[in-house]
Amino acid sequence: MESMDTNVNISEGDNREFQLELIEKEKVLENIGGIILVMFLMIVGIGGNSIVIFVYLRKFKPSTHRTFIVSLAIVDLVTCCVPMPFVLMFLRYPLTFKNNAGCKVARFLSYFMCNGSALIVVTIAAERYRKICVPHGRQISERMSKYICVLDLSLGILLSWPVAVMYGNRTVQTNIDGINGTECSVNDDFAGTQYPAIFNILLMFLFFAELIILAILYSLIGKRIFHMKKITTKINKTSLSEIDSVTKSQIVELACSLPHQKYDKSRRELAENIIDYKSENSEISLGENGPGTKSAESKRKCGELKELHITTNDSMKKPNRTINITRVLFIITVVYLCSFLPHLALLTVAFLNKNFLPNLSYAGTVTYQTFRWTFYINNMANPIIYGLYDSVFIREFCMLRRSCLARRLKYYQRRYGDKS
Repeated sequence: MESMDTNVNISEGDNREFQLELIEKEKVLENIGGIILVMFLMIVGIGGNSIVIFVYLRKFKPSTHRTFIVSLAIVDLVTCCVPMPFVLMFLRYPLTFKNNAGCKVARFLSYFMCNGSALIVVTIAAERYRKICVPHGRQISERMSKYICVLDLSLGILLSWPVAVMYGNRTVQTNIDGINGTECSVNDDFAGTQYPAIFNILLMFLFFAELIILAILYSLIGKRIFHMKKITTKINKTSLSEIDSVTKSQIVELACSLPHQKYDKSRRELAENIIDYKSENSEISLGENGPGTKSAESKRKCGELKELHITTNDSMKKPNRTINITRVLFIITVVYLCSFLPHLALLTVAFLNKNFLPNLSYAGTVTYQTFRWTFYINNMANPIIYGLYDSVFIREFCMLRRSCLARRLKYYQRRYGDKS
């Protein structure tokens, strides 16, 4: 009798496992969109961020810009190497994932990297604001930028530590009575409590606060850049006979508002000579010699002015590096915000409407399980943005690639040329 009971228990256990596997296969089919998306983002992100780190550390001089870019690339690379593979495991085994420690680590790192990168993005906006709108004020140094990045990541840990406590293995009821699965989510101790909801509401509030701060800073930056370009264009298009149409205040504003960079020196010199030229011409027109006469000093300044005007026009053909970097970092910020919006929208709807997920069709569930992971786009998009909009990065990458190909070609020539 005891052996018969044992056989019955074993067969019942095997039957439950078999039924659980069938249910899990259906879940995996619903997760197929998320699996494909996360796998694609992970592969592209690992390759792209590795290239960014290598090129910026190898070819770019130390600067605040390089520090922020490398910090973001490291955060993105860690996200692609640790949390994303675990997410693929969650999606592949939605009802039989029982690695509690792995679940906690993956969830914590995912939240930590998202919060840390968000704070770095806000810091970048603040640094760009100081660079463009307050060029002669105190700027963030390269050394200070490293400390700020460490502080941002530390705050990211402070904001994310509840995840390591609340998340873990959670028992999930299936549509068959008596058959339960295990998933990586809010664990059983915190399921049904208000703590996860409070935590997510807090993070959402911080996200919209960051959104407002970024919108204000980049609006001020954009307004300033537009104003600077307007004045610069007017001065560059002005011939010597039309210099009087440019007001002295506009010239002084242009000379004093731009950052101290390579091509700004000629602009400031041009502005100073325009002011001197205009002042001297006005004095001559009222002098003893009568209107239209010019002294040797005036003619000398006129010659210098023509030369500086040509020099400035030539230098202006080259892109302003500060504005170009600001544009690249602004695009990174926009992509970061846009990648989170679908994720936050779906979570908000699911939180407010408890019947939203149970009532979804198969196609709706596949769509939900795909777009809920769009925030990982942020972790692979930055290298693509550099490749499209940062001409210096493109040039350095192409030079590095040609150098590597040349060294490999020489290696093969030495190795196989000797044998032949």
